[in-house]
This record gives sequence, C-alpha cells and structure tokens, in this order.
Amino acid sequence: MSLLTVKDLRVSFQTRNGKQEAVKGVSFELNEGEILGIVGESGSGKSVTCYSLLGLIPKPPGVIESGEALYDGQDLLKLDEKSLRKLRGRKINMIFQDPMTALNPYLTVADQIIEAILVHEKISKKEARQRAIKALEEVGIVRAAERVDSYPHEFSGGMRQRVMIAMALATEPDILIADEPTTALDVTIQKQILDLLHQIQKRRKLSIIFITHDLAVIHALAHRLIVMEKGHIVEQGVAKDVFAAPQHPYTQKLLSAVPDSSKPDEFKLAEEHALLKVRDLRTVFRKSHGPFWARTVDETIAVNNISLDIHHGEILGLVGESGSGKSTFGRSIMRLVDTEGGEVQLAGRDLLKLHTQELKHARRDFQMIFQDPYASLNPRMTVFDTLAEPLLTHNIVPKSELLPTINRLMDEVGLDRRFIRKYPHEFSGGQRQRIAIARAISVKPKLIIADEPVSALDVTIQAQVLDLLLQLTKDYGITMLFISHDLSVVRYLCDRVAVMQHGNLLELEETETLYSNPQHDYTRKLLSAIPRISDQAV
Repeated sequence: MSLLTVKDLRVSFQTRNGKQEAVKGVSFELNEGEILGIVGESGSGKSVTCYSLLGLIPKPPGVIESGEALYDGQDLLKLDEKSLRKLRGRKINMIFQDPMTALNPYLTVADQIIEAILVHEKISKKEARQRAIKALEEVGIVRAAERVDSYPHEFSGGMRQRVMIAMALATEPDILIADEPTTALDVTIQKQILDLLHQIQKRRKLSIIFITHDLAVIHALAHRLIVMEKGHIVEQGVAKDVFAAPQHPYTQKLLSAVPDSSKPDEFKLAEEHALLKVRDLRTVFRKSHGPFWARTVDETIAVNNISLDIHHGEILGLVGESGSGKSTFGRSIMRLVDTEGGEVQLAGRDLLKLHTQELKHARRDFQMIFQDPYASLNPRMTVFDTLAEPLLTHNIVPKSELLPTINRLMDEVGLDRRFIRKYPHEFSGGQRQRIAIARAISVKPKLIIADEPVSALDVTIQAQVLDLLLQLTKDYGITMLFISHDLSVVRYLCDRVAVMQHGNLLELEETETLYSNPQHDYTRKLLSAIPRISDQAV
C-alpha cells in the first residue's frame, strides 16, 4: 500500500546564469514498511527531490514548478509552513548528511533530542530525557546516560551521525528520509547503522527513503531502487533486479565504478629501501575537568609507540575505525599535532627535531591532502592563488613562470585551465578535491599523506580520483600514506595495509595477503563488514 505518492515533481533554481532545472518530472511511490533507495551522482537531483517534499529547499532561489506529493490525504507541496512543521520531525523525519552542521554546537545532545520530542509530544522533560537516552542506546552510543550531556564536538564523526539518527528516531516517525547517512562512517559502524535501520524498519514497519551514492550500501538495504541522472529518473525497479541486470547505460556506469579489485600491476612501484621511518611515535591528548582547586586531567593515548616504514614509491594504506588514531598518526608525522616522543625520519632527517624555520623549508618534502577540500581550501582565494602560494613560498618557480606552471598542474589533475580564476564554492566536491591534490603535488613532494580524500565523493568521481592518484604516484615517484575507512578503496590503491585500533598498530602486511589471510580478529571484523555487490550484479 502506497504511503507517499510523488507525481511529476519539477524543481528549479534561479541562478546568475538563468533558470536551472534540478528535478525534471520525477514520479515515484513509497510503500508502507519499504526501504526505497535513490542513487545517483552529485547534481542528479536526488537530495533536492526529497528536500522539496518537506519544504526544505530555500525559496528563493528554489521554485517548485509543478507536481504533487500525497501523504495521509494531503499534498505536502501545497501545505503552509505551520502545517509542514507539524509533520516534519513527527510523521516524516530526516537524517542529514553532515551532522556537524545539522547539530547545534551550543546545545548538548540531550537538549537537542529532548527539544525534538517535546515539540511534538506532551510529556514531561524527565520522560523525554529517558527517551533520549534510550534512543542513544539504540544506535550504539556507549555510556549513553553520561554521553547525553556532551556537546556535538565531543563526539567523533561516526558518533555524531549516530546522534542524528537517534534524534530522528526518537519521535517514532512513519517516514524516515536518510540523506547519505553513512558516507563518513567506518565500515564496521556503517554496517551497524545499516543493520540498525533495517531492524528498526522491520520492527516499526517504518518506511525509509535512503539517498546515497554508494551502490554497495544500498544493495544490502533497499527493497526497490531509483536511479537518477541530471534531474531525471533513468531506471527504477526491484533493487535485486536492477543490480542483477541494469538496463540503462548510466546505471551500468555507476556499477562499473565500484572498486572491487586489487591494485593494478603497472602501478606497483615500491622499492625496498624506506623513505619514511617512524619509530616509537607517541601522541597523547589531555583534557582538564572541574574547578582549578580540584582539577583532574584525563589522558587519551591517540598514538601508542607506533613504528613502521614506508618504502620509496609505495602507497601504504592505514585503516581503522573512528577514534583508532589513524588521522592523528598522519598529523603527528606532519607535525600538525604535538607528540610526546619518538622519531619521524624522512629521507634521513628527523622531522620532530626541526625548529620552526627548518620545518617550514622541510614542508616542501611532505604535503597533506585533507578529507574535506571545502574546509581546507581558502574560500577567498582563486584556484590560481591557491596553487601559486606553495610555489612562491618554497621558491619553486619565478613569478614569470607561475601561469604556465599552474596550467600544467590543472592539466595533470584533469581540470580545465579556464577554471583558474574561479573560487572553491564554484566547483563540485570532486573538482575541489582535484584542486587540493594539485596543491599537494605542486612542490613535487617526496611524501603525501592523504586523509580520507575520497570518502565523500560519488563512485564515478572516486574512481577518477583514485586513478589520478595512481598515475601521479607513478609519474612523480611519490610515496603516500593513504588513510581511509573504505577497505575496498584501500585494496585497489595500496601496496601494503596497516591496521590501527585504540592507538595501537595491530597488523601490517601486503594488501592481498592481509585481505586473504588476516591475522588479527579486529582485521577480520573490518573485512567482514565491507559492503559488497554480488558477482552477478557486477
């Protein structure tokens, strides 16, 4: 039985280049107790479609040109704001992609979940608090009764997403719209969240619209599937049938872009002697509690005496769940966080012993690609200025050679030379990441540390960026530490893999050896959690 029926939905946006159609005549149904997957690349219109149903697109510049969305005898597109408020958060709720921007940084988790409950239900604040704790427990927050009074910044990315899901489920809605809810999560936590959503959906007969660009994730979850491209639905049907025999070329393209193999032989370049030697690296974070006359200090050992080598031309993958210390390990090597001890020798020079000026000059040899290019790129600087800065800082080229050098960089990362006068906000996520990669390779470094550089990208863009990284490491002989929670990506890209948990290095082995014969229980747990598309679908 249909719970939600959408007919001929058309949405456009007024831009400086005129009217842009984002959704072009979309029609679909959501049945009771069903999980409906909507997949497609960035800009395909999948999120705009669902945001339109709840009145969440900005007006202006957004305009709903036509269509209807029938739920419980009423057209959602014709409801006024007051009527929509009664439905939003109660009957229809939403899990947003980025919990850090969706959660209020000034309020505790308890305040935010309790507020969501009290707006729609007449119960006491004490009862609402108990509901909030129960909701956090349901999504796997350890010590929920204590953590409920924490602020969003005190949680890891994966934990913040769990908080968002708990908040969405606390009001027991009929329809849940999940917009990329597992994009930034580790494979084990992602599996837990997917299993959790599946269990809750079955127990409550909840209807879910699950928006994602990860086809492996939706393959394991959805009953029916909609594939969108450039505002159109190009294919829809029973999920297992679409995966087994995709009819549209675009669906076939998405499926072929999912990484499912080992590193290509032509890119295996590692030499036996080490470029980077890390010995007994230790990083500790401390947090003070209480008044100054009775202050206590908690210690968290983020990196616990880790030793490893990275060979010339090698890509070493570093994997582990959120909070395992893998990003801190990379930042400790870069000296972006203070370390307690150890050695980090790059080409025979201990980076931890360099003074400020020496470190500035040495940074030419080691660069970083951050997870979020929108946060790491200066919004006030054009692409030209962004790429020129490291070239001038390290005296790589004279000013007269800047333009041809930057044009060559644009060519190498697959961006049009005409884009050099644009700003970061004028690019897609994949294009921004290419700019960040161009900035990192501009100084011809010996080592690049890539921290989750493809985690938020569409599968097709991800495939392009991975191939770009492989080609650049081959062309320049660059050595790379590739930090990721996506083990399928790591298998395709990396020569060896290191596994971290709670600040400790558990296992370090050649990629295919580790994937076929993991020695540690934790590694086996990570590998078993990888979402896979069945052979017949591929």
